[in-house]
Amino acid sequence: MSDQNKARYDKSRRELSLTSMYFNRYLLIRYVTAGFFFANLYWFFLSLGTQGAMKWVPFCLTVINAVVAVEQVSKYWRRDSKLPFTKFGYVVQLISNFLSLSIIVAGSGTKLFPFLGQKGLSLATTVLSIGLGICFYLLVRIRLIEKNQDRYLQQINKFAQSIQ
Repeated sequence: MSDQNKARYDKSRRELSLTSMYFNRYLLIRYVTAGFFFANLYWFFLSLGTQGAMKWVPFCLTVINAVVAVEQVSKYWRRDSKLPFTKFGYVVQLISNFLSLSIIVAGSGTKLFPFLGQKGLSLATTVLSIGLGICFYLLVRIRLIEKNQDRYLQQINKFAQSIQ
């Protein structure tokens, strides 16, 4: 391999490494989004056989999670730190979890989760509480990313300086 080809190869490897690092900046968000997507999809499928409009809540959440996933995938090609759909999606998920918890605590949990009994509702309360915490954490992380104040960006910048 000639020196010119080797230099091009090394440059493309460094650029690929940086692209991967920028994409991995959102790794936790992508995994959590996938978790929420499948949880909401499962909730929707279990609710299909029920009467009422409440079954459309998990459907809407699933659609919103799909939009968030598309935005996350686009981060492979775009290095900007703007996350409007992701932020919106996690605010909606947070509100949904809070309202669902409120409905369960108010004693109407079987309207929202008609396929669950009392033991299932206590499990749902735990899962929704964990979901609330995850949403809060990710919204803080999203805010740091949008302001370019996250620790991962600092690591990316150090790596970029080291390969110059």
